[in-house]
Amino acid sequence: MTDYRDIYDGVHASNPLYALAEGSPGVRLCWEHADRIRLVRGRSLDVGCGAGFVVAMLSGYPFERDAHGVDVSQVAIARAQERVGPRCRLMTHPTVPHDDDSFSLVTCFDVLEHLDEDDIIAIRDEMLRVLAPGGVLLCSVSCRAAGSADKHGDNLHRTVRGPEWWAELFRPDEYTVRRAERDMILWRLPGA
Repeated sequence: MTDYRDIYDGVHASNPLYALAEGSPGVRLCWEHADRIRLVRGRSLDVGCGAGFVVAMLSGYPFERDAHGVDVSQVAIARAQERVGPRCRLMTHPTVPHDDDSFSLVTCFDVLEHLDEDDIIAIRDEMLRVLAPGGVLLCSVSCRAAGSADKHGDNLHRTVRGPEWWAELFRPDEYTVRRAERDMILWRLPGA
């Protein structure tokens, strides 16, 4: 089993870009989809929250949500807790430390491709477990290799698959593929 905590503690500690909100794909996507996100009422959870930028953003204007986050990296969670307090919690992969049906919005931005295939299935199931009936799951994934390697020399994007593979795995009722950026955004909406 891959020790994601060890890998991403090192990534967060050594790469200053992970400490900048302007480098966060989740922040960019929340602003792009702000009108739709604001329609979802209730609590939100950002899986793989990193330094907590999405949690902080969704907690403030114009979203004003009861926003929470989880991540496997102790370094990232320490930074997130400095930003938003205990609403960000350390998780032991793949278990999300929240109750079933706890959140009306679950987000996961540019995290899934960093996992091995079996672990993607496990975290997908955990996200669906904590998603309340009628809730919305919003994920983004990169469909390309990363430009950097982890401390073991492996590409940081451990699962590089095309949009069709991701669509089959998540069965979203809506998705967008951005060819220029080689990423995709998956929406699983109420009733899906």
